[in-house]
Amino acid sequence: MEALRKVALAYYESGTDEERRLFNQFFQSMDKDGNRRVSYRVFSHFMSLKAHDENMRTRDFFNQLDIDRSGGLDFKEVLTLYYILKSGRPICGQCKIFITNEYFTCMRCFEPQTAAYSICLECFCDKGRHDHNHARSHFVDNFSLLESLRKKPLPNHQVFIIIILL
Repeated sequence: MEALRKVALAYYESGTDEERRLFNQFFQSMDKDGNRRVSYRVFSHFMSLKAHDENMRTRDFFNQLDIDRSGGLDFKEVLTLYYILKSGRPICGQCKIFITNEYFTCMRCFEPQTAAYSICLECFCDKGRHDHNHARSHFVDNFSLLESLRKKPLPNHQVFIIIILL
């Protein structure tokens, strides 16, 4: 989560005045009492109102965001949450844990009007935990997915996945 905090901060610092204003507005909508901290109770209530993934409303996810272990989220920790929500970082479809690093996405489910199905590296490698309705050969890792946007679409995901697993 520390790496995501740094990414979020870099985006904030290099963002436009309007982007920073939108984040500050987001932070203030959570920090109703103005103490510059967001408790788990406020976080949980806010997340349930905004209809975010139920796995992002948990104490465990809150604790992951609470990098300094203070029991409340400060400005930079809420900034990390904002980045996660805006960037669409996924929850693993298998173990339901927030994915902070590499992951695999089912290309059959990856369409603009549907919810993408993504799983963490550990669940992808654990064949016993993979119970998605599409074959493992239809999955591609997040880096390859991004690179494919610059190039022609990958013609055969099976071949590419095998290379990754070696």
